[in-house]
Amino acid sequence: MESVLTVRLDAETKERGTRVMRRYGLTPSQSVRELFAYAVRNDALPFESAPKPSREEAARRIAAFDACHTKEPLGLSDEELRDLRLRERYGLDD
Repeated sequence: MESVLTVRLDAETKERGTRVMRRYGLTPSQSVRELFAYAVRNDALPFESAPKPSREEAARRIAAFDACHTKEPLGLSDEELRDLRLRERYGLDD
């Protein structure tokens, strides 16, 4: 069973968007069907759906990340780090 989708756009957006779609050999209806098919196939949209954070918000997020992650290398080998974590986890002393 088919369904009908109605979308309201301002005239300029519709006209300009239709020109872009035609350059790709698609009608607006074909483009919308492709968008839905992509969403179903990938469980995602082919564009960023969340607005990008402001510069201030990005700086705040970076600072929060940096506050809880070390920027300095540990200076321990993988083996030393493993042993340290095992001792901490199981309360082992040297």
